[in-house]
Amino acid sequence: MVRSPVVMSTKGVEISLTREQLKQTFMNYDANKDGKLSWDELKSAFENLKSRFPIIRTELAFHKCDKDETGYIDYGKEMDSLVAYAEECGFTIT
Repeated sequence: MVRSPVVMSTKGVEISLTREQLKQTFMNYDANKDGKLSWDELKSAFENLKSRFPIIRTELAFHKCDKDETGYIDYGKEMDSLVAYAEECGFTIT
């Protein structure tokens, strides 16, 4: 079963994130704005998503999503796979 990522509002109400919002969350961590996520940038994103084990999630995401093995998650080629992975994990933002 796939759990939808949610945002916790200040009043404790859960609001589901759309795929586009989740994608934008990852893109916000592209510190140098080069159109791809490095290992450290993705780890920071998973920390923001409140992963209990951001290093492991980052490693698994690269294993699953970095198909061309460049060491980066490219927006154009690999972002959809990253978003799908994050959705499967059911991350939240608080």
